[in-house]
Amino acid sequence: MGSTITLHNVAKTYPGGQSALRQVSLTVTAGEFLVLLGPSGCGKSTLLRMIAGLETITEGELHLDGTLANDLDPSERDTAMIFQSFALYPNMTAAENIAFPLAVQKQDPAQVSQHVESAAHALGISHLLERRPHRLSGGERQRVAMGRATVRQPSVFLLDEPLSSLDARLRTRLRLEILSTVRKSGATTIYVTHDQSEAMALGDRVAVLRDGILQQVDTPQGLYSLPANAFVASFVGTPRISLIHGTVYAPIDGAMAISLGAQQLNLPMPLSRDHQMLRVMQGSPLLIGLRPEAVRIAERTQAGPFKRPLTGIVEHVEFQGHETLLHLTVGGQAADVPDQSVPEPPLRPIRRNTSGLARQLVQRASKLLSRQRRTPGPYHAPTPTTPTRSRGELVVRANTGSFHQRGQHLPLLVDVCNLFVFDARGERVSPDPTHIPEL
Repeated sequence: MGSTITLHNVAKTYPGGQSALRQVSLTVTAGEFLVLLGPSGCGKSTLLRMIAGLETITEGELHLDGTLANDLDPSERDTAMIFQSFALYPNMTAAENIAFPLAVQKQDPAQVSQHVESAAHALGISHLLERRPHRLSGGERQRVAMGRATVRQPSVFLLDEPLSSLDARLRTRLRLEILSTVRKSGATTIYVTHDQSEAMALGDRVAVLRDGILQQVDTPQGLYSLPANAFVASFVGTPRISLIHGTVYAPIDGAMAISLGAQQLNLPMPLSRDHQMLRVMQGSPLLIGLRPEAVRIAERTQAGPFKRPLTGIVEHVEFQGHETLLHLTVGGQAADVPDQSVPEPPLRPIRRNTSGLARQLVQRASKLLSRQRRTPGPYHAPTPTTPTRSRGELVVRANTGSFHQRGQHLPLLVDVCNLFVFDARGERVSPDPTHIPEL
């Protein structure tokens, strides 16, 4: 049975003041499969090693099933770790490597042999038990490492990018085997990776890290549909979300619109609650996020939410076999994710009150405006008069079999109900971070 893992304001600072992790708080429930996702150097492996007891905790507390574990030896934590480098003993056979943790505990040799055979059978390596690591392929060595971890039947599995050194086809196969193995064991699992497709395929929940700061913890669906900030939005999803510099215009006597530079998106009237929140951002530099499914090439007959036209110029055609991706410019300026800054506390949700909805909107709008005024924007909203030709700002899926070429002008339809708006710091403004429920 798995253990519950609780981290409370955990930090790691190395000698010299280098900060690897900053006030990470997280709870992993018993039996859960949690993925730590982030770019290289973000602190995810450091966090895993702190849970295993291989790194000391500078600040904060680690609890395993409610017991403070900061000072527990690794052998006292009932965890098993699988490393990227396999870490097999080269002078031992596969069977001896798998049996090693049980042999150290001086268990009965007959029972050890039975456990080894059972683990090897489950992993499909029974015929490899007499081979030494140098006679095994990368995938076979990783299975041996998995067998060594599972044979102990630990309450916690810790996996540090175990598949990163393998080819793509083998990674896909082994990640399913890993998932099946840990599900059968019932152990709590924390899996480290920089591959977002791997994280989305494996995790019950995914915790996204950047520069030692926990950005968001949610289900794969939650991360994709409601990213907390521009970094999460850009890190999760294939192809990557398109981020464009933009500005909101809300004239008193006209339709509210979002300028993307040379073109603009008119927002439908009456305004949705999310779009009402954008009034206070008028004139402020923003990042507009559009996933490929929110943009469509216009056809003769259109229906549904795709009603706000743009014109895109094809910059690059990317053939993927099962689909074709078009990189388009719409006369704006593609945006990068803003640099990491110390995050502010999230806005507190206001209780639902059907009679005071207007007051709720005003209160939340005031908080957003106050935060925007306190934060100097790292850039000014661009207003180019001619399309940017350096690279396309927008990625759109084209119908299979359709033919497109560089320089072609295409009419585009945008689902304005499914666009993301981020402020100058990269924090999500729309959809509303405080989730006002529909009445």
